[in-house]
Amino acid sequence: MRNTISGVGLLCLTASLTMAQTTVSNVENGVEACPAFDIIQQRILEVVRGVSFEGSEDVAPEGEGAIAVQFILDASGSMAVMAGDRSKMEIARTAFINALDVIEDADIRASLRAYGFDANVDHTAEASCPNTERLTEFLTDDLGALRTAAAGLSPYGYTPIAASLAAAADDLSTLEARERLIVLLSDGEETCDGDPVAAAAALRAENINVSAYVVGFDLDADQEAQMRAVAAAAGGRYIDAPDGEALADAMREVAGMTVSRSSRELIRCENPVQGGLTPEDAVLLEPGIYTIGELVPEGEYRYFRVETEEGEMGVVRGLLQSYAWSGEGDAATETQASLGAMTIQMLDSTGERAGSGFPRERNLPGESLTGYYVDTTGDGFIIGVGDNYETVTPYSLFEIAIEDASDTGGGDADAARNGVYPALIAGESGNGLVGHDDLADLWRVEATGAVTVNVAFESPDMRYGIVVYDAETGRRLQRERPEPGSHEFTVDASAPFIVEISTQEPRLASRHSRYEISVNPG
Repeated sequence: MRNTISGVGLLCLTASLTMAQTTVSNVENGVEACPAFDIIQQRILEVVRGVSFEGSEDVAPEGEGAIAVQFILDASGSMAVMAGDRSKMEIARTAFINALDVIEDADIRASLRAYGFDANVDHTAEASCPNTERLTEFLTDDLGALRTAAAGLSPYGYTPIAASLAAAADDLSTLEARERLIVLLSDGEETCDGDPVAAAAALRAENINVSAYVVGFDLDADQEAQMRAVAAAAGGRYIDAPDGEALADAMREVAGMTVSRSSRELIRCENPVQGGLTPEDAVLLEPGIYTIGELVPEGEYRYFRVETEEGEMGVVRGLLQSYAWSGEGDAATETQASLGAMTIQMLDSTGERAGSGFPRERNLPGESLTGYYVDTTGDGFIIGVGDNYETVTPYSLFEIAIEDASDTGGGDADAARNGVYPALIAGESGNGLVGHDDLADLWRVEATGAVTVNVAFESPDMRYGIVVYDAETGRRLQRERPEPGSHEFTVDASAPFIVEISTQEPRLASRHSRYEISVNPG
């Protein structure tokens, strides 16, 4: 496979030496990087908003007043579990207390809520589930009361996440604030029959400008899926913390998200490149970080061609680096209020819509968007950068990366039964990927008798189908209707057979996921 861009140093993406030179800056670890694509910085941009870039005027925040944030700490019984030589509760308390240093001097009003800590009630759902309590008022400057309250928490009861989110929203709704945030730290899923995803969605429906951000501490796959859904429903972010060190970093990061969004100076990344006016005129680009380099009028796009091999996936990430511009030609200047916009068209090698379609973003600087294309033919793909409704600014940035999406054996396993695809015998396993334009994979199983086949997808909510065919006649033997996640079934085979694995995701909202297929005697 070709060389691809990879992360270097402290979560920074570097420009390949074979690319056109990208304007960069030195970060503290000495790695040359484009700071606009520093992952942590991007998250801060997306939440804090109102940023300004070097070369722009300071951006005034929208509205008046401080940012208000309520932290919710999990003190349920599961937090008593030891993680090394300390309990999860002790690790979480320490991470939270240290993270408060980040916001101490900012224009922020902060409060602490916790649930599951009241050991004076019976250890039953009926008694413990109502235990969600705001432990401090909303404070500024001196956050000692939050530290003291957190230090006094001991794990005990149940996990009323939905009720805690609703209560936090009620607390925040009474405050005069230009932005309201909830930061939830939890090591598990809801155990009080609430619906935390619905509660998170209600935060946005209430129209009180509340967003929730979730830090998942040592979660299993099902718990993580629920917490990711909570963050997505609330218009926030999910940050995974598999261990104590990661939790400390995550809490400091999420505290940084609450820092005032006024007068934030960041370095803009520029690498202008001239694109073609039509897909037929698309300009060949190597993987790298680029800016569009010109004002692209509404309704127009600039096109670029990317070479990929069969079984590779092109990933294109866009980033808004400025507000909208006004005026034309040399007289055009950046506004200080109007939202920027960008659409990335994902096209196949013939210029037809493909992959993840046409992702679009219209928002404040720092917002990002991502497009995907899985190459099943080796012909590469085309991208268009522009927008149907807004002028796209010269600083609109996009990164092209190429990732391995091959199936076991290299390349892409054919979806046609007369094609080329991998073979497995009993006791073997293989890996594949379906999604976007890679709609199906075929696997030949060289085994007879009772054969057990297991298919497990990395994405726990990926929808897929399984059909089994006789390898010689092509006759369908059985159809499986698996639930998302993993699925095991048995084939009573008198001869080798073919297993077809296909994506069942909606075509206009397609996704991709890796999976593992394993074959064992029944």
